Amino acid sequence: MAKKRRLRMIGPVIAMPTLLSLACLIGGRAGTALPPQRPADFEVQTATPTTNARLATVDLEATELDVVTSMVDAPTHTPDPNAVPTQPPPPTATLVPVVEPTLTLTPTSVITATSPLTEGVAAATPPRPAVTPDPPLQGGDWDFESDFIPWPNPFGEPCPGARVASGWTAFVEQGEYGSSCMNENLYRPNVFSGLKSQEITFDFIAANSGVFRTIPVKEGHRYNIMAYGKHDHSLAVVELFLGVDLTGGTAWNAETVQWFPWDSGAEDAWLPTEETVTATGEAMTIFVRGIHPLAEQGGKTVIDNVSVTDLGP
Repeated sequence: MAKKRRLRMIGPVIAMPTLLSLACLIGGRAGTALPPQRPADFEVQTATPTTNARLATVDLEATELDVVTSMVDAPTHTPDPNAVPTQPPPPTATLVPVVEPTLTLTPTSVITATSPLTEGVAAATPPRPAVTPDPPLQGGDWDFESDFIPWPNPFGEPCPGARVASGWTAFVEQGEYGSSCMNENLYRPNVFSGLKSQEITFDFIAANSGVFRTIPVKEGHRYNIMAYGKHDHSLAVVELFLGVDLTGGTAWNAETVQWFPWDSGAEDAWLPTEETVTATGEAMTIFVRGIHPLAEQGGKTVIDNVSVTDLGP
C-alpha cells in the first residue's frame, strides 16, 4: 500500500466546493483517471468531505500543506466616545548636580570663594594694610637745640648778632616803628627744655613776627602739634598764635593759613598750646607767631620745645 500523509487544516471548516477542487488537484483532471505507468489495480484515494467542524484530512503523496485562516472576520477596535482620555504621567524631575565652591589661597593670604555660579562677580576687596604712623618730630632743631644761623633783617633794621635756629625760617612785618629782630637765647629762665630757645624782640615795636617750617605729611593722617611760649610783661600784651597751612605754603599772611590762639595769655610764664589737624596733601607748614599790638616797652617773646606727632588716619 502507498504511504498516506495527512494535511491538517487549522481553522474553520473549509467549504465543500473548496474541498472538491482540492481533491481534483490531487487526483488530476479526472477523478477516476489512472496515472500513467501504473498497474490497473492501483487504488486512487479520493478526498471525502468531512463534517468535522475543526479538522479535514487529505492524502498527499509527498508534501504537507498548512492553510492559515483569513483575518477578514477578525474583530476590530471601536473607540468609546465617552471614554475619558488618560493623562500622561508627569515628567520626572531631573536632578542637577550642585557644584560646591572651591577655596583659593591667594599670595596675599586672602581667602576668596570661587564658583561657576559666581563667575564674573568681582572678588572681595582685601583689607587695607595697617599704616604705621611716622615717628614724632621732636628734640634737636624742634627744641631749638641745634645751631643757630645768622639772619639779616629783610627791612634793614639794625639787629646785631641776629640768628635763627636751623630748620626754621624767620618772618617779620614792617610796622610803623620798625620790625622785630631774631636772637639765640641762652638765658636759662627763658629756656623751657635744653639749653636754648628762639627769641623775638618786640620792644617799642608794633608788628607781627615769628618762625615757620614745612614738613612732609601723609594725606588723611591726623597730626598733633604742640609748642611752648613765653612773653615778658608789656603794657600791650603780646598775643601768641599757632598757625597751620595744609597746602604747604610759606606765606604767613596767606589765606590758606589757619590760626589758632594760644591756650593761655598769661605773661612771664611758659605756656603750652596744642592743636590736631588732618593733612589734606603731602606737605604741611607750621607757624609760631607773636603780635605786639602797640609800640610799648617790653614784650620780648621766646619759643621752645615744638613737636609734631603723627596720630595715623
